[in-house]
Amino acid sequence: MFQSKLIKFCAPTLAGIKCGSLFKFKTQYTLYADELINRYNTIYNKDGIFFFNLFQRNNYSLIYVYRPKYLINHLCSIETQNFLKLYDYKLNNLDDMLNHLKYRFQLLGRTPHEIGLFLGYPLCDVKGFIYNNGKNYKFSGPWKVYDNESETILYFDKCKQCTKLYCNLFKSGVSLDKLISINLN
Repeated sequence: MFQSKLIKFCAPTLAGIKCGSLFKFKTQYTLYADELINRYNTIYNKDGIFFFNLFQRNNYSLIYVYRPKYLINHLCSIETQNFLKLYDYKLNNLDDMLNHLKYRFQLLGRTPHEIGLFLGYPLCDVKGFIYNNGKNYKFSGPWKVYDNESETILYFDKCKQCTKLYCNLFKSGVSLDKLISINLN
């Protein structure tokens, strides 16, 4: 169940196309989710894939799957860092940033808009969503697009094709380990 959800919602991250993905996983106990994440980190950190329990509520965990090198590269622009500073992010290291993102989830009781940056969304689209209250977008797919529409539509298609491929391969018996070794970037 965990692996099928992981592949369905995180294939582009597993394939090296995206810096991060999220999925909701039903679990009755926080301890179980943390043990599962620790086990997957032990196995897949060597492949550059990390797991983080971003939010826990009642009977589910919101699992963030990410590639640190890709994420750091995505967050490194001065403009992006200045934007994150507006939300009190300390830019010292990735662990501090993820812990602050987790804190923001708990503080707000909802998804903080800056999550988009951790999922690889362009800063212009994150800002556009905030400033337009989720309206006036040019295109909607995995996120609402406010700029670079044609380029982003191609990216959406690439992610969709990746997810379809990974899901089909997994259903046909290809292991998660094998899927992770396929880099589509």
